[in-house]
Amino acid sequence: MLLTAGRRRQVAADADDALDELRLLVAAGSPVTHLERLPGRCRRAVALAQEVGAPLLEAVEAAQAARDDVRRGERAVTVASAQTRTVAGGLLIAPFLLVPGLARLVGADLVGFYTSAFGLLVLAVGTGLLAFGAVVVVVLVRRVGQARQRIRHHDPLALIVAGMAGLVAYRLFGVALALPAALLVEHLWSSRRAPAPVTVGVDEVADLVATALAAGVSGPEALRLTADALPQHATRLRRLAFGLELGIGRDTLVEEPVSARHPRPRADAGGADPLQRLVSLLAAAERTGAAVAPSVRHLAREFRADDLARVLTAAERLPAQLTFPTALCLLPATVLLIGAPIVHTGLSAAGY
Repeated sequence: MLLTAGRRRQVAADADDALDELRLLVAAGSPVTHLERLPGRCRRAVALAQEVGAPLLEAVEAAQAARDDVRRGERAVTVASAQTRTVAGGLLIAPFLLVPGLARLVGADLVGFYTSAFGLLVLAVGTGLLAFGAVVVVVLVRRVGQARQRIRHHDPLALIVAGMAGLVAYRLFGVALALPAALLVEHLWSSRRAPAPVTVGVDEVADLVATALAAGVSGPEALRLTADALPQHATRLRRLAFGLELGIGRDTLVEEPVSARHPRPRADAGGADPLQRLVSLLAAAERTGAAVAPSVRHLAREFRADDLARVLTAAERLPAQLTFPTALCLLPATVLLIGAPIVHTGLSAAGY
């Protein structure tokens, strides 16, 4: 994991160096070559700008701003989780460091204790809680980094059902299983609803469309060029381009096919598609003939700001969320693994 993290940081540093060099080349009017070291988003922006003859510096600066927002969100997650990650790491290694020393201090027979039936049970429960707590910590931290991908709206009914499930699990199995049961029920209940629109990459769609528009390309053609650069959005963008040429209304253009099992969420419930505003701008430009590239570029910045706000909000909640696996899993496991052999030795010495 450490090697992977180090490699990722090195790749990011190389990409930053390449991006800084590219900005200097573009500002000096030098030819731009060797794009393979650049981040993927910047490569796509430069390739599209060169294809349509758009200003390169504006496209590069937009890609740089998007990268800065991503890095800002990553730093917020790192800062928000630093204290809890340190505490969790200490609790994970504490049994391996403290148990031998304390056992020698009180004269406990670790080998004899942990090879007995009760000792094996203690070892299984303690290591299981440590592993489960560590996994929950990692999952919670990673979910914060993915907060930009979806707009999640909690169902109040799901929270009520999850609370009841946690209470039942607490009465039947104890506090250790109450939180996992509540989280599982909340996830299963919330998954019954249709997911909110995926917003990841929509800001890049707007940036590439603005780059194409800056070169004098029409709105529908800008959407098609962006579809060629972003295959994950290609189907919808080509559909939007065709609809704009035919003058189809905005609400019909952004509509997605849905199944009877998952009805579309209402717009007032927070399920509005972020492409609606982009389509509105392009449709207005088609009607009036006004220059729309600056407005689309501004819209891309707003999309990035919304993504960053979701990440920062999730990062603010992270310390409170991480107290649950720490207090309910890691801390009890550490106390159990350290205290059980000591207590067992004391009871044996007292004749129990």
